[in-house]
Amino acid sequence: MPDDIRAALARIPDLDRFPTVDEMQAELDRLAAARPDLVELRRIGTSRLGEPLRMASIGGGDRDALVVGGPHANEPIGFLAVRELGRLLCSDDRLRERLGFRWHLIPCVDPDAARLNEGWYVRPENRERYIRDFYRPATDEQVEWTFPYLHEPGYFDRMLPETQALARVIDEVAPAVQCSLHNGEYGGVFHYTTSDDPELAERLAHAVAWADLPLHDAVFEAPVTRVIRPGVLLMPTAAELASMAEAAGTRALFGASSGEYAGRHGAVTVVTEAPLWPDPRAADARACGRSFAEVVADGVEVLEASFRDLEDAVSAADDELRVDTVFRRSLTDARTAAGVVIGGWRAVVESPEAAGKPATVAEEFSFATLPFTLRLRIAGTALRALDAEAACGNVPAGVRTARNRVEELLQDWLREADAVLPAQSMSIRAAVVAQVGAALAVAEHVGSRRAPVAALRGVPLPEPDPASTRPC
Repeated sequence: MPDDIRAALARIPDLDRFPTVDEMQAELDRLAAARPDLVELRRIGTSRLGEPLRMASIGGGDRDALVVGGPHANEPIGFLAVRELGRLLCSDDRLRERLGFRWHLIPCVDPDAARLNEGWYVRPENRERYIRDFYRPATDEQVEWTFPYLHEPGYFDRMLPETQALARVIDEVAPAVQCSLHNGEYGGVFHYTTSDDPELAERLAHAVAWADLPLHDAVFEAPVTRVIRPGVLLMPTAAELASMAEAAGTRALFGASSGEYAGRHGAVTVVTEAPLWPDPRAADARACGRSFAEVVADGVEVLEASFRDLEDAVSAADDELRVDTVFRRSLTDARTAAGVVIGGWRAVVESPEAAGKPATVAEEFSFATLPFTLRLRIAGTALRALDAEAACGNVPAGVRTARNRVEELLQDWLREADAVLPAQSMSIRAAVVAQVGAALAVAEHVGSRRAPVAALRGVPLPEPDPASTRPC
């Protein structure tokens, strides 16, 4: 790790909360005012509710790097990572010039959804506050997953205004590097990337050590994911995820990712997932004494039981819901997605390979915590959907009964979570260091290559398809 990057990361201050949308907008203004010679601030689009989408472009290198915060508004570590990266690039001319990139920073690409999470941004370590103010849009309302995918199964062309804005930026700057900043809840840092370059994977893995966080050594989100090296995963494609949904008996309601879209320009995309609550067990590669099939089966069984309880509770109100809110759409989507997750991992449990593979402590930990993440999220979303009905005056017996049942489940699951998680308290600064470090590491790696960036990905740069490049 070069000394100048280490020194830059060391200057990131302690952080104890996440910024609001208004605070992020004000930070962009301050950044541009402080370095008008270096920072170009411009509007790139408009959100569905009329919020300006803005981007700061910094420097004048011969390659371009695009860094996007908030593609999922329930994952706000990237808000701070973009802010701190912008400050570093403006204050360290030598580092910026050595890397040789023009940086394009979007602190929050979905401000409408971010505003619906702001209740927990100011008290992020309070798990109950986090869940009660939690909002994650339905999949077809997520900026990250609504780029065109013009194939079956899973044909998708319903781009959001925010997605169109991001697509225009990608097409305009043709980035060599794109960093999409995400975060998880429990465990360690891991990266998805569109490049299978082993040297890049090593750099990304080593970057985690700069933050003093565990490197999450397990695949637990989507079973179609392939491992490049521990803690660095090849990003699943829309085709793979659509096929997984079809195998579970449903249809994919999402499109391609920003990484796939940027790939047409040869971009190397890195998605850095940093934890809210780190736990060293996520990095423990020792055998846990059980098979992978047993570990996954236990997690799936808890998920199935939890979702049965949730379905029983929520279904009391199904015939009495009247208001088309974002929370209701999110709840409907989450109930469908839960079946896809369960179906995907159930197929793994039934495979002979899983029965013969020893599980690690990291894998055991991952599948023990996965039910906490999903069931608490869905319970919190259900409460927000039901409370929205009540706020509009729709309070029949079914809505009241459903809310009481979901509240009881949430209280039980929160008590259980408090008893076993987390092993460490939240470190927002460490998570931000991990994301900024990853962005600088991938820029340094790609910038040092003499070959065209498209060749680094191991795939040819496709000819643009007019039907998929034109914003819808």
